[in-house]
Amino acid sequence: MKEIRNVIVLNLGSTSFKFKLFDFANNEKVLATGEIENIGTAGGAYSISTGDNTVKGACDCKVHGDAFALLMDALTEAGIVKGLDELDAVGYKAVHCGALKGAQLVTDELIAKQEKFVSFAPAHNPIYINMMKQVSERWPELKQVAYFETSFHATIPDERVTYGVPTEWKDEMGIRRYGFHGSSHSYIGMTMKELEPAATKVVSVHLGGSSSICAIKDGESVASSMGATPQSGLFHNNRVGDFDVFCIPELVNKYGSLDAVMKKLSKESGFLGVSGVSNDLRDVIAAAEDGNKNAQLAIDAFVDNIVGYIGMFSAYMEGLDAIAFTGGIGQHSHKVRTAVLKRLAWLGVELNDAELERSSDGKITADGSKVAVYVLKTNEELMVARKTVEFLSK
Repeated sequence: MKEIRNVIVLNLGSTSFKFKLFDFANNEKVLATGEIENIGTAGGAYSISTGDNTVKGACDCKVHGDAFALLMDALTEAGIVKGLDELDAVGYKAVHCGALKGAQLVTDELIAKQEKFVSFAPAHNPIYINMMKQVSERWPELKQVAYFETSFHATIPDERVTYGVPTEWKDEMGIRRYGFHGSSHSYIGMTMKELEPAATKVVSVHLGGSSSICAIKDGESVASSMGATPQSGLFHNNRVGDFDVFCIPELVNKYGSLDAVMKKLSKESGFLGVSGVSNDLRDVIAAAEDGNKNAQLAIDAFVDNIVGYIGMFSAYMEGLDAIAFTGGIGQHSHKVRTAVLKRLAWLGVELNDAELERSSDGKITADGSKVAVYVLKTNEELMVARKTVEFLSK
């Protein structure tokens, strides 16, 4: 079998295209990284870095497949690859395919399975499905591998993924808890094994535009704050998080349709909905500091959510050895971290005041702390790339 060398990992948004190109023949070296923005809209732009060189410019990409074509032209022009034949595979940080776990070869059958879960991940699945179809049509010789965000959570016990609903809903429709951000949480679990080998009970706290918490026991996920969809759990930048579904009929009466209510819950809730200020936590914090009570409430409720999940997950694992904060907010918002950790003193968390504002990888608790707390930059693309290579090497 041909050695798997160059793997490009794609992380897609509705109008964005992020990538990392790895060289597995050279110690997983990142050959190139970058982003193409405003796909399908005016003002398209790209930024592609190859080593010390960064190329930026305007572009007009109608669909994500156009962004991939632009990227390949840029990589060829920069001499990173000679052409498509030097690219061994595309790995996708794909989102939802039900209980299907592990890396999977992209086929028509796999795409059909993903389509069944579009309603569970309406902001994510269609983007990946369309990209996979475009690559299959335009570059049929290129291998595509999907590693789903739910995969790391396949080890969560059955009683913890089961909702109190009719059994046939779970069996026939896949309505159960799945958990997401699996690539991020698995990276944190792997890294914590290296940093704190004795820590067998770890809570990974991924906070960003989308946030989730994962309990990791002996290296395996045993609980996730997210459920059947990525909209659940902690509330997010503009998504609701946990919500009582029995409020929906009254909301339909108010807004006139279920679609209108779902739009409110998925696009106008979270930080934006509670604060009335912004879906960006930095703006919410600034407003709170200026005396905006709703902005302060959004922060307090978010912190309370996090504390509650850490407490519950500590109970599930019958103890807690370490916590790791990651994601844009987890890594950079020391105010949120500190507010959370001050409420965990009862667990034996002792803070190191000199390290509280750390945003780079490192420990932020005192030497005598019973629970070690770290700030870590996640690397989701690396985990997807490794799973892609592992799958294709079998």
